[in-house]
Amino acid sequence: QPPPLKRARGLCAPSTLPRFARNGGRHSAGDDVPRKMEEAALQDDAEIQAHEREIREETEAAPLMGPREPLDGLRAQYASNPGFLPKIDGLGRRFAAIRRTRPDGNCFYRAYLYGIFEAIVGKAAPLTEFAARAKASLDFCLGAGYERVALEDFHEEFVSCIERLAAEGASASTVDEVVAECDGFLICWARCLTSAYLKIHAEEYVAFLSSHSSIAEFCAQEVDPMQKDADHLQIVALSSYFGVPVCVVYLDRSDGDKAAEHVFQEGGKSDCPFETVHLLYRPGHYDLIYPLDERLRRARDHSAPADLGARHARPSPDNIRAVFALRAAA
Repeated sequence: QPPPLKRARGLCAPSTLPRFARNGGRHSAGDDVPRKMEEAALQDDAEIQAHEREIREETEAAPLMGPREPLDGLRAQYASNPGFLPKIDGLGRRFAAIRRTRPDGNCFYRAYLYGIFEAIVGKAAPLTEFAARAKASLDFCLGAGYERVALEDFHEEFVSCIERLAAEGASASTVDEVVAECDGFLICWARCLTSAYLKIHAEEYVAFLSSHSSIAEFCAQEVDPMQKDADHLQIVALSSYFGVPVCVVYLDRSDGDKAAEHVFQEGGKSDCPFETVHLLYRPGHYDLIYPLDERLRRARDHSAPADLGARHARPSPDNIRAVFALRAAA
């Protein structure tokens, strides 16, 4: 019978021995490098996922539209970032309150629609005008190449929401109910309409694209997907179709205490039936902001009324460049 040692050697081929044994009992530090790198990568992935989950949970916990609140909360929010405080103090001489929106990438569309709804609820003339534009928006989108079957449900829900605002007894609480119950439909339809407007007027806007080869590509990547932030082209498109002016107030750390403002309005019409919706912009986010009563504003700011900027439906090259400059400063 063979000696036990020789039998053991015959049973275990070198490739099946632990790496430790194949090195003659000596451990090589280099053998652990790939394993440690893999473990570190897995740890990084886990931390990233945990952080993303925390942000998502925090975002989803925020209300779609918060209550009106004084600007004091904004000042407290930026107490540790004093570069913003002069602008916030300046906002206090022009605006009375802020209404925060959920920071989920849909904030512009939600805040703009909410601002429109609360301005027209219970008011016959602007409601009639806005309802007419809402009803016509389906055919407008079909003209941009959309399929009717893909849009009908969203359009019907949007029009139904406007009809609820026109119902007898509708009030500010109706606006809250409509947004809470139909937020997804409202946002989706607003994005479809924005995309359709840009496509129909593609020749006017294509020159202002910086990282997309066409308006169609821009819409597919930046407008159509939910939770994609809006930029100036989206603001121009949606406000131009509805004809509801929107004033964007830019909160940044530039010199001075007066926040820059830019107003988008259909054709500069003085007989526009709609009130201007004011939005406070901070990098990546929009909230609703409410101007002071004009007499109170003049009492706080002993100067001429603020220059709200050029009013227009479709941006001229100078208007577009001005907005780019404001965004760069923010």
